[in-house]
Amino acid sequence: MAEDQPLRAAQAARELGIPTKELLRLVHERKIRYVMVDGIAHIPIDAVEDYRSKAS
Repeated sequence: MAEDQPLRAAQAARELGIPTKELLRLVHERKIRYVMVDGIAHIPIDAVEDYRSKAS
């Protein structure tokens, strides 16, 4: 996977140290930025970093 490709929900959740279900809730509530890839929500790496910095 290329460094600039968005992460799948499970990967992003692992990066944030939260359950995948919690990450999906954040997506649903639009509290973390995401992009749709083939109908599946993916989280850009910089969105993970942005969320982490705001949550701290």
